[in-house]
Amino acid sequence: MNELLQVARLGKTVGLKGGLRLYNLSDFPTQFKKGAKFLLENGEILEICSFNRENSVVVFKNYTDLDLAKVLINRTIFQTKEATKSGIKLKKGEFFYFDVLGLEICENGEVLGVVDDILEISSGYLFQVQTSESLVESGFAKIFFIPYIDKYVVKISILDRKIFTNYAKLILQES
Repeated sequence: MNELLQVARLGKTVGLKGGLRLYNLSDFPTQFKKGAKFLLENGEILEICSFNRENSVVVFKNYTDLDLAKVLINRTIFQTKEATKSGIKLKKGEFFYFDVLGLEICENGEVLGVVDDILEISSGYLFQVQTSESLVESGFAKIFFIPYIDKYVVKISILDRKIFTNYAKLILQES
């Protein structure tokens, strides 16, 4: 099975018709709509009957009463990477987190490291980079951070599995 992504956590029941509070864990709240299908960790498929965006209450097919819905409290729902890519259209210059993680950071032909996390900060995003072993052995920091802004990130190539940068080596030297 394709690797699963956590997309939401289900909270307490709301009302008598099987409504559950939905806590979105993704960047794509539009994916929660009538007919959308998600998975539980055991592989069970849940289909949305209704979703109220105003109060984040979801009702799933076959769980349309209070007693049935209670078994879903505190469960996490998942989506496959493939379904996420086919169901969500990105704008130009946007990328899925899972596509960026693992990309090599390259500057002037040198691989500085690999993106191992993406941190959301108030003004944007930071790529957390695991520094290449050869650079760590030369005395550089094991981890450094690159702001995801045009000054530092020149190009992201998902196909080549690389992020081309400016000034990233300078950031690493100062880390």
